[in-house]
Amino acid sequence: MMDDNNNNNNNASEEGVYTPESTHSDYSVYSSIDSTAHLLDTIKIPSLRDVELENKEDLFNLLEISGNKEQDEVFIKKFGLKSIGTFGGICLLIGNCTGPGMVNISYEFQQGGWILTLIGYLLMLVLSSLAGLFIIESMSSIPGNSKFQLRVEFTMICRFYFGKFGYILSQIFINASLLISNIASIIICAQVVDSIILFIFKKTCGVSFTNGWICIGEMDIVSVEQSSPFSEYMLFTLGYLSIIAIVVPLGFLNLNDNIIIQVACVAIMLIIVCSWIVIFVMLGLHPDNLPPIGTMSGISQIMGNCMFNYAYITTIPSWVNESKPSVNVKKSIWISSSISTTIFILVGVLGGLTFANMSTESDILSLINSSGKSNLFSKFTVYLFPFIVLASSIPVFSIIVRYNLTQNRLLSPCYANFIAILLPWIIVIPFQTGSWLNNISNYSSLFFGSIANFIIPFALYLKSIQFKGTNHSHLSADQKLILTEISYETVDWEENDYIITNFKTLSFFPTKYSKLIAQLSLALLCILIPIVIISNFYFI
Repeated sequence: MMDDNNNNNNNASEEGVYTPESTHSDYSVYSSIDSTAHLLDTIKIPSLRDVELENKEDLFNLLEISGNKEQDEVFIKKFGLKSIGTFGGICLLIGNCTGPGMVNISYEFQQGGWILTLIGYLLMLVLSSLAGLFIIESMSSIPGNSKFQLRVEFTMICRFYFGKFGYILSQIFINASLLISNIASIIICAQVVDSIILFIFKKTCGVSFTNGWICIGEMDIVSVEQSSPFSEYMLFTLGYLSIIAIVVPLGFLNLNDNIIIQVACVAIMLIIVCSWIVIFVMLGLHPDNLPPIGTMSGISQIMGNCMFNYAYITTIPSWVNESKPSVNVKKSIWISSSISTTIFILVGVLGGLTFANMSTESDILSLINSSGKSNLFSKFTVYLFPFIVLASSIPVFSIIVRYNLTQNRLLSPCYANFIAILLPWIIVIPFQTGSWLNNISNYSSLFFGSIANFIIPFALYLKSIQFKGTNHSHLSADQKLILTEISYETVDWEENDYIITNFKTLSFFPTKYSKLIAQLSLALLCILIPIVIISNFYFI
């Protein structure tokens, strides 16, 4: 093995590509790739630890690694391998897309009107798919990663193209977007589990901030439409503790370890949605319940809620990193986004036609549960939905946050796990009861989700086009360091079978047209998002 590595190193040296033997000072290790960095696409960067260097310690200090295999592998093992297939990847993306905002879609269609809300979802279908594909193309434009050979997380892409300041901002917006989505999912899951406990045992209990330990029975429920059985501010409830015991351990796994769970959850979710459609038809579809044009307050929330429901783009780089070489990522993006949109429209339109005068405190789960056609099976599907759709997305988003925080060793695995996995459960405590969900989903999608999932991907793509125009001939010192760091962290070097040279979002159009589409999309979003924010503050 050592002879093979040495031979590879010698060959790389002859081609003018970076080799560790050339190290003499902190940044001299990169001096040979200034004019030929594009060769990294065809030659793997050699293992940094297995070669012999006189000043190896300086290189390790530069890369912020210890030189100790056991200690460094603590970081490397925090990433999964390329083992996610096509079907598993599609299920993963669908599961990430059909998140907590799904339970309020019927309310959105009813308050915003079906015409504008439908247009909003179709627009977000196109924009989210393009955003996902453009960020994949940006990944492919990084030297050495034309066929996704390297491990490059979302925030690391931002650091490569935007620099250190952009990297810090991306860490804030991307991770905040994922964590806030988890907070919304935790709220719904805890509330529904409390309802399950109430249904089975006729009461559920918890610790209130004002009255200490309290128990709520069916006769204590103030309104049948309220999301939580509790009307007080709670420190914790039995439902909250149950969800912690089930979900938190999954967050400590890697993304590829969760795929079996995602496949099973999507299959059951489709069955549940079909059962809901049957219940909607049984209750009766009334056109008067769903106006073509809604109220100004409802219209003002359409795009914010749509963006929240398509807040899955932040997970795409990690999915690409752990996809098998046989996965057609472009086709997977379009299939998953189309299926998710179809589900949104069916639940939104049919639910809006079924239930009249929905309030801000009600969601589709509580409405089905309190309907006249409610039975044991319908209650079972309502209670099962949070576990299948919402609880399954919580560990995935936690894993993505952990990946972003640990790559480049920004934080140690211990601190990264606390922020990614445990912090949302602490923050959620004041929001377990009441109508906080709509506020969280609306404002988080505007302030964090819209930037992380739409603005950053389009901006990255435009920046990558500019970078490719230099023919990779002028890498900054930080970009050279990034290439070396990610090559060290990469364990699985397999290349994607569907890419001949570089990934291209719009294969049949010249780059100038793709660039124009990205510019128009970015301009549309930059105009639309402030308008939505202002209108939301005005009408809410």
